[in-house]
Amino acid sequence: MASENAATEGVESEAALETADCRDPADFYTAVARDSVGRFCRRFLDENALTATELLHNNRHQNALSNTATFVAILTQAERTMERKGALTPLVNEIARLTRERAKENPPPDLTPETYAGVAAGLLAGGGFLGRFLLDAALSQHIVTGRSFADKAKALLALASAPDIAEQHPETLAPIERLLGEILRSDAGTASCAQDAPFADLIGLIVTLVAGDRALPDTAPPVFRELDALMRRTPMPALRDSLMVAFRREMGKPACFTIASAGDMFGIEAVQREIMALSELSGRLRDAEGAYHGGAKTEAALQRRTAILVNEDTVPEITKGRNFVQKLRILFVLQKMPLSPTAARAVNDYLRSFFDSRDFAGRLLDCWKERADKLKGLAEVQKMVLASAFSEEDRDCIAGQVDDIQNAFLRTQRVLAPLVQTKEDPSPEAVLEIVRLAGDGAFCTGKSRMAVARVLYRQTHRPRFVRGFLLNAPTPRERLARVGWLRQSLAMVGVPFIDLGSQRVLAVDDEEGPRKLVASVLRDLGIGRVDMAADGQEALERLAANKAEYDLIICDWMMPRLNGLDLLKHVREMRTDLPFLMVTALATLEAVKRALAHQVSGYIAKPFTPDQLEEKVFLVLAQKGMTE
Repeated sequence: MASENAATEGVESEAALETADCRDPADFYTAVARDSVGRFCRRFLDENALTATELLHNNRHQNALSNTATFVAILTQAERTMERKGALTPLVNEIARLTRERAKENPPPDLTPETYAGVAAGLLAGGGFLGRFLLDAALSQHIVTGRSFADKAKALLALASAPDIAEQHPETLAPIERLLGEILRSDAGTASCAQDAPFADLIGLIVTLVAGDRALPDTAPPVFRELDALMRRTPMPALRDSLMVAFRREMGKPACFTIASAGDMFGIEAVQREIMALSELSGRLRDAEGAYHGGAKTEAALQRRTAILVNEDTVPEITKGRNFVQKLRILFVLQKMPLSPTAARAVNDYLRSFFDSRDFAGRLLDCWKERADKLKGLAEVQKMVLASAFSEEDRDCIAGQVDDIQNAFLRTQRVLAPLVQTKEDPSPEAVLEIVRLAGDGAFCTGKSRMAVARVLYRQTHRPRFVRGFLLNAPTPRERLARVGWLRQSLAMVGVPFIDLGSQRVLAVDDEEGPRKLVASVLRDLGIGRVDMAADGQEALERLAANKAEYDLIICDWMMPRLNGLDLLKHVREMRTDLPFLMVTALATLEAVKRALAHQVSGYIAKPFTPDQLEEKVFLVLAQKGMTE
């Protein structure tokens, strides 16, 4: 029919609802028109626990409405809204006549859960408007004995619970879905189905049905449990839309999620909890793309509610009584909520005032006592910044500011000193302390993480650490578990871990001394298996026998029979992924270009120290690990 009139019949409080300009009796049976009938006749329908569909398909209900004192006022208001004075009365009379005739000519069939799908499919297949009308009449008759909206919803849900109905006759669920939606669009209908659940509980039930992100509580009313089961079996977009209408209606009420406690004199804690509750709802009502279920109307409903709580004057009060980092957490939560432009500006300005203050670093670090907690806290703040609603430029700038604080803390507190400022390899325990922090996400993106990554990459591959932490594991299973944990923890700072004990390396050199030196360095490094070949031809024969035999080749360039470059060419024909480290005294640009042309993995010039060879081996194997 037409748009709402909240003052007359308690229609829902959303603005700019879709209207239906009915000029023919059949127009009243469209979805938009039924919603309009429901709004204009809301008081009568709620008093009698009726839906718009029941009213449109039952003469007894139509006669009862026409005899109410408000009937003329309802028609007058609808005609005024449609700007069609006197147009509805003859249409309403015609609807009553057609309803009476159709019921007489085609008595509605009885419906049961066992027969519903077949009967409904037959009526819908029978044709057009009349088939749909007769099915709605049969559904109206089926729920007529229900004394409450909840009773009627249960009766409808019983019909929808028939096995395989969604697969064999999905079209028969639409009329049930529409009737359930009409019940939930009614304030009285929602309350009846929810057994008059308190505001916060009811909102939680509705959001869980819409989002489907968690299980309903065991205490959920039966109707909501059955609705949940139905909506998980088959998509119910119209029913979800009706639930969002109910959500927006409830959110427009003055009820709160929390109340002030006896010790909360100014209600600050209650406001903080209210905001946290709204933030959680806001997150749950967003889909994977970040859009709200129910669209702009839902966002506007949340904005209206948060506008009461969040403004330039209340933002400082909301964070009152919290320490510095707790204030930041609350403000970043607020920033993600659907705020009005004024409220969003107030939150952003207040947040920036924290980061712009001269004592920001000191106040932030004072929030924690332990060194590890300070590192984790700084990383948490940076994560909040990077996930915030600030502009990309502001996010990068503030995130860099936090990284600078942590990087300075790493230096002044000598966090990494035990791993770098020592003549001997650090103890495995000292290395593991930093690895655990890395696994806990304690390091900021930027200079801090890079500094930690450089140190951990080197130290976690040192022979002392590998032997002490991995090779000394009591069982092979424990060793695998340690490798997995180490790899996962190091990945948090972008460091690939190579299990050197499982690596197989072929050292190729025609000179025995350099060949044995390479093999010795590799064994000291913890490489599990080191084989040697006297020239490229011998190495090629080994590879030809088994292409997957080795994980790395370290090869001299100048050799008889088959030199290093020719061996590299053959290797690339067999395995493009096999790391190949070239060793040569020909440290010229032209030589490097020739090797690179055949995808050499690394290059080391003679003479080299054991440390230089270790570093090259790490780099080459790490490159392969990152690719995998």
